[in-house]
Amino acid sequence: MLKTLLAVDGSENSLRAVAYVIKRASAAKDQHQVQLVNVQHPFHGDISAFIGAAQVKQYHHDEGMKAIASARAMLDAAGITYQYHLFVGDPAAIIVRCAKEMSCDEIAVGTQGHSAMASLFMGSVSTKVVSMSDVPVLLIK
Repeated sequence: MLKTLLAVDGSENSLRAVAYVIKRASAAKDQHQVQLVNVQHPFHGDISAFIGAAQVKQYHHDEGMKAIASARAMLDAAGITYQYHLFVGDPAAIIVRCAKEMSCDEIAVGTQGHSAMASLFMGSVSTKVVSMSDVPVLLIK
């Protein structure tokens, strides 16, 4: 059974990755397991004077649910079984760690379509995932 960690952020690029994984999973006929992951960036600085920890946690949860909503709808419509997970932190590090902890065979992530030179300067999440991961990474453009 192939186990894919599908990292999404709600963008068009990540939805193309969802469509690709659906295509592969549909062909595998119940031999494909999908772990849907979204990682929210943490707030920077001390915001505790302005809002409480519970509100921050709820905000990140709500934003994560919004980010995976379209991916979930696509997976549900295709009849693909999946589990979803929401995190807060450094996206690349958490994606790679989750893939390892969940014993995933691969990571699927959409790219932003930057050139190789732009990615060097911009440090995209997908570039970082490729460099940090011990499992194959599918970059879907």
